[in-house]
Amino acid sequence: MTDASHILVVDDNQAAADALVRLMKALGTSAVAVYGPHEAIEHAREGDVRLAFVDIGMPDMDGHSLMRILRNEGYEGPAFALSGYGGEDDRERAAEAGFTGHLTKPASVKDIKDVLDAYVLS
Repeated sequence: MTDASHILVVDDNQAAADALVRLMKALGTSAVAVYGPHEAIEHAREGDVRLAFVDIGMPDMDGHSLMRILRNEGYEGPAFALSGYGGEDDRERAAEAGFTGHLTKPASVKDIKDVLDAYVLS
């Protein structure tokens, strides 16, 4: 995968977003990080997003609301919620918002690799 716009990482914590992008590079793919939901909406409108990782707890708009907007605007690709909470109700809420799956922060290298293997590197 050479086009960095294909994987979108959305997290208001710049260090966390950048670390996930670095991990993806180490795993043989690339990504772009944006640091807020409005930036994510613009990026999705302008680019070809193949996969998204979206933080749930952002101050301007939570990840659930962002995912609903992205889905309403036509994004049909896989998207994974990233949250510090991983209970069954959190997973259900993510699914209701349109996420493909839910990863509890900090997501393990194995979890990220499994997602990439299933949706990008296959």
